[in-house]
Amino acid sequence: MACDPFNCNNNPPPPAPDYNKAAQLQGTENRETSLYNAQTNNPNINNPYGSQRVTWNGNVPTITQEYSPDQQSIFNQQNQGKLGLAQLGNQGVDSLRGVVGKGVDFSGQPTIPQSGSVSQRVIDAMQSRVLEDYARKRDEANSQMIAAGLRPGSKGYDDAMQLIQRGENDAKQQAVLAGYDQGNKAFTQDAQTRAMSLADYYSARQTPLNEITALMSGSQVANPFTISGYAPTGNAQAAPLFGATQATGDWNTGIYNANTANNANMQQGLFGLGAMGLMAMSDRRLKSNIVRLGDHPLGIGWYAYDIFGQRTEGVMADEVLTVRPEAVALHPSGYYMVDYGRLA
Repeated sequence: MACDPFNCNNNPPPPAPDYNKAAQLQGTENRETSLYNAQTNNPNINNPYGSQRVTWNGNVPTITQEYSPDQQSIFNQQNQGKLGLAQLGNQGVDSLRGVVGKGVDFSGQPTIPQSGSVSQRVIDAMQSRVLEDYARKRDEANSQMIAAGLRPGSKGYDDAMQLIQRGENDAKQQAVLAGYDQGNKAFTQDAQTRAMSLADYYSARQTPLNEITALMSGSQVANPFTISGYAPTGNAQAAPLFGATQATGDWNTGIYNANTANNANMQQGLFGLGAMGLMAMSDRRLKSNIVRLGDHPLGIGWYAYDIFGQRTEGVMADEVLTVRPEAVALHPSGYYMVDYGRLA
């Protein structure tokens, strides 16, 4: 059956991409790539500290680390040392039973120093002597001035008594200053005594706690197995299957659109030539439903057929070539045309 260049299946529409399948394949590719990266990034390692082995049970890895003999011996000794410290710490717990939870007792410590009482005692002691001395001085001065004819109320008498009073005031002031000085010294000494006593008390109370703390936070068991000598240069990326499927669909659609446009252009050219009445497309490949009706005077067949969506009659170009080739021309599309004017 001949092919109508506008309706034949030489340019069928491309099938729609199976995006669901592409997504599933992409997921599988992603998982396989992830497993590949996990395997390449977890190699078996040997170094002076020991070895590391990675085994796989399906997608589940198991990492096994082993010390070298020397490192294993160090590790065992450290564990024994920590065990010994822990045992000593447990022994020290008994010594804490009488300390932890017991209130702090300051009843046996020196009292808080008070400087005021000391200062007052010094002031009182010094001023009692000043009062006694200046009372005697006033009596003596009074007797002497009266014997000299100076009576109370006179200027000489009053000046002499004011001088004695001034001396008494100065002596009292000195007594106050001395009292404050002695009070401060006494306060400093008492405070130092109390501080030393409290330090001894706290030391006795905290010593068991410090011992336990030292034992429990002593030398820790360190893991010398630090293997970090492998550094992957990068991770493999999964093949972009989904994107490739989408790009392929776009490419096929583009080719289909281009072919359809070319066929449309060819159709326009063929109809144009047919409309001129000079030559007609008569290529057997363009015709369908061919029925021989009889013979042409040139001895070739005369046919009825469908072409370009129409039912018509005519000759076959390939038969015309055998009897009158000058009446046949080749269209740029590759199909034969017949000049019916030359067939008369």
